[in-house]
Amino acid sequence: MTEHVSVPAGCKTETLGVTFFDLSRMMEWSSSEEDARIASFFQSFYALSAKHLEGAGGRIVKFIGDAGLAVFGTDVAEAVIFALCDLASEARTLAAGFGFDTYLNINVHVGPVVTGTFGASDAAHYDVIGKTVNVAARLGRRGVTLSAQAFRCLSDEGRRRFNKIKPPVTYRFRG
Repeated sequence: MTEHVSVPAGCKTETLGVTFFDLSRMMEWSSSEEDARIASFFQSFYALSAKHLEGAGGRIVKFIGDAGLAVFGTDVAEAVIFALCDLASEARTLAAGFGFDTYLNINVHVGPVVTGTFGASDAAHYDVIGKTVNVAARLGRRGVTLSAQAFRCLSDEGRRRFNKIKPPVTYRFRG
């Protein structure tokens, strides 16, 4: 039997939307391009991502090369989800401007997470931890994919813009 452990000091448990997004085919085109060109593209991609996510009420937690992790409150879930859909389209256009053929794959799940500042004092940063994060990471479909929990955050009109995929039940943006 495991002993109950409390949330670390300065952290809290809250229900949030969690999204992982990553560019397809990054290894393919990044291995043949100059590092400076890739870095310039990533800088533009990161700025575009921040514009869409933060503009809709989301928060970028971190970028890791061609991928990112962001969170948002359930009160702005629909706005953030459709901002992510717009980001997918604009990221493809941005990449094409650099001569790259890529798609932005986006996974979204909603549930409880532990949030706060994690890490050694000189390198501590805001992060989110928990099963909800793991579920979002593993949705694993192409395009914009919502878990059933994320789908339930949409209005009836918003829900009509997604197709149901099963098993497991997920919802893919149809445009």
